Parts: sequence; C-alpha cells; structure tokens
Amino acid sequence: MRIDHLVFAARSLEEGRAWMEARLGVAAGGGGAHPLMGTHNALWSLGDCYMEVIAVDPDAEAPRPRWFGLDGAEMRARLADGPKLVTWQVRSRDIDRLVARNPMDLGEVLKVTRDALHWRLTVRPDGLMPGRGTVPVVIDWPDGVTTPEESLPDVGLRLLKLDVTTGAEERAAIADLGADGLIYLHDGAPALAAEIETPGGIVRFG
Repeated sequence: MRIDHLVFAARSLEEGRAWMEARLGVAAGGGGAHPLMGTHNALWSLGDCYMEVIAVDPDAEAPRPRWFGLDGAEMRARLADGPKLVTWQVRSRDIDRLVARNPMDLGEVLKVTRDALHWRLTVRPDGLMPGRGTVPVVIDWPDGVTTPEESLPDVGLRLLKLDVTTGAEERAAIADLGADGLIYLHDGAPALAAEIETPGGIVRFG
C-alpha cells in the first residue's frame, strides 16, 4: 500500500493548470483525456508518487456520472473561487478484496483508460467521493504498465506531508485499507491539506 497520487479539481483544465504551475513554479509534465469519464487532466511527478489537476472536458460526453463529484452543484460551488485538493488515491494489487471487506461503500472497480494507459480503480456509481474525498480512491496498475510518476519528468517536486481530517467512520475505512500509516489523521470536519517541496520552497495546499 502506497500513495499513488493527489487529485486537484478545477472548473477548467486551463484554469487549473495555470493555477498549479504558478504555485509550483514548474510546468505540467503530461496529461490526457479519460473517455469513460468525460474529463481531462494535467500531471506532475512527485518522485515516488504524482499529482493531477482534473476538470470536465467540455468537448466530451460522459456516459456515466463523472468521478470526484465533478457533475454536482456542490463541487461546482466549491471550485468557484479556484482549484481545490479534493481527494487522494492509494495503490494496491489487492483492490477487489479491499473493496469487498471495507466498512464503507468505496464504489465499483472499473477499468479506465487514458491514451495507451489503462488501470482499475474504485468509482461510486453516483460519482461522489467516500468521506467527501477523505477516504482514498483505490487504484490498481497492471503489470507491465509504466505508471505516471515513472514516465513524467522529475522536476524536483516531493510530497512532504498529507493531512486528512475526518470522522470516526471514515478513519475506520482508511485504517481497514491499511492506509492510515501513509498520512497524518485528524478528527474533525472533512478536509485535506498537503505540503509539497518545490524548487522555490515548500507550498501548502488546503
């Protein structure tokens, strides 16, 4: 079990990429489109994991509710004043067992593609995020796939700390996944915060 990546959402990819590049001081290293979800993203390597800014693709239809609650009025209102850190993802090769036993509804395990990449991950049918994003998405990269942090250019960014504030039910779900040791857990209203080391110093999100 390890952190796979951090997910930031934006009203548009152009806004999100510009906002993130201004804060980090480095350009995005990659990205692409997700036909199943009608979204597109920009990516940055964090060394042993990565981060993305994701947004609705205005030129794509979504055959199902988009992930991360991007179709919902609540998320649109949340993003009205700028991009936000909305959830995190953990990597496991035991995704089916973890989903089946978890006390929280993590969603169904779907196969998703982006260009030549493919992977499996948890998505709720309504597109909403467990624990309002504090409970991680579980992702499974198949053997032989070069994962984003391996293919993206290393520009000196590193994840120093991920704080997750949430309730008892959500903390139990995180612990059941075995992901509680990857983060700093706090009791309170749902919130995420991350510290990223950049070439220009430490940047805090959230």
